[in-house]
Formats: sequence, C-alpha cells, structure tokens
Amino acid sequence: MHVNDAYAPQTPVEGVLHAFTRVGRRLKAKQPGDTMDHSAHVVLFALRCNGALRLSDLAGRLELDASTASRHVRSLEQLGLIRRSPDPDDGRAFRVELTEQGIEQWETSARRRMELLSAAMEGWSDEDVQTFERLMTRFADGIAAHTEAPSSAAWADKGWAAVAPRLRPDRSAERSTDTDSATGGDPAGHENNDNNLESTR
Repeated sequence: MHVNDAYAPQTPVEGVLHAFTRVGRRLKAKQPGDTMDHSAHVVLFALRCNGALRLSDLAGRLELDASTASRHVRSLEQLGLIRRSPDPDDGRAFRVELTEQGIEQWETSARRRMELLSAAMEGWSDEDVQTFERLMTRFADGIAAHTEAPSSAAWADKGWAAVAPRLRPDRSAERSTDTDSATGGDPAGHENNDNNLESTR
C-alpha cells in the first residue's frame, strides 16, 4: 500500500499506526549531512554499545544472517569506520570493532536525529514533552510485552542508556563548569561512559 501523508485515518489506532509509518521512514532516511544509510547506522550502534564482537555475535544482535552482516562489515571497514582485531579467545578468529572515526560518525548521525526530534517538538510546553515521553515509553513497553524478542535484544536498551548522555546538547559547556571543577579537570565523563558500555556485554 502506498503511504500517503494526506490520508485521514478512520480510527485512533489506525492513526497511531499511520503516524509511526510517517515518522519511521523519515528517521531511517538520510538526513542532511549523513554519509551512510540507516542499516550502517544500526551496525555502528551495535558495536558502539557492545564493543568488539565476533561477526557471528554481531549478526545475532542485529538479527541478520551472517552473509548480510559480513557485507555490512566489509563496506564499513572500507570506509575506515570498523577494524578487525584478533580474537583473544581463538587465534583463528577475529572480532570487529569501531575505529575512533566510526564512533564519531555514529555519534554525529545520532545527534542529527535527536536534533530533528527536538525541532519537531519546538514550541511544545515542557509538560507536553514529558507527557509524550511518558506515553511513548508506556506504548513501547506494551509493544514489548506482546511481541517476542531474542534474549540478546536487551543490549539495545542498555546500550542506548549508556551512549545517550554523550549526545545531549551543551555537554562541553556543562563539563567545563561542573565536571571539571569536581574532577580537577579530568574528563571522567568519557571514561565512565566507556565503562557503562562495557557493562552491556
């Protein structure tokens, strides 16, 4: 069925589904300045949250077959966003992990989407935003309760909780005034986030 933004839903539930379709395809589309598509963004997100992974483990977390995951890895490796490293548990195997450029690329892409959401809610009252967040979270919990997900899927929620603070605006300003004075100038925020990411493995 062709999705038409001018379509008028006939029921509230139909309206919710239609709204999600409209939002989903826009968030998955390339934003101005993006250099990679949505599928590459998801691969980088998985590695950002989980650290170095064997290809089979990466495929499992993304719920992809090994050949598709391998194709994504090769493409991102050619762009310098992913590198291979020896598997310390098996000398015959390798793991894939993000390069510094890969981390920066993912964070830039994610920040653009957060800025898009903020712009979409421009003019909303704080109460409206908080109500929307509460209902969306409640809705997501309801969807999760009525659908099956692999046991490995929990990494996404835990991982997002760890990386999201680095995407918030004015982070550098906050650190220069608050964090630096509390830590003697040591940028502990980055280290703490990396420790949090380790805990999602």
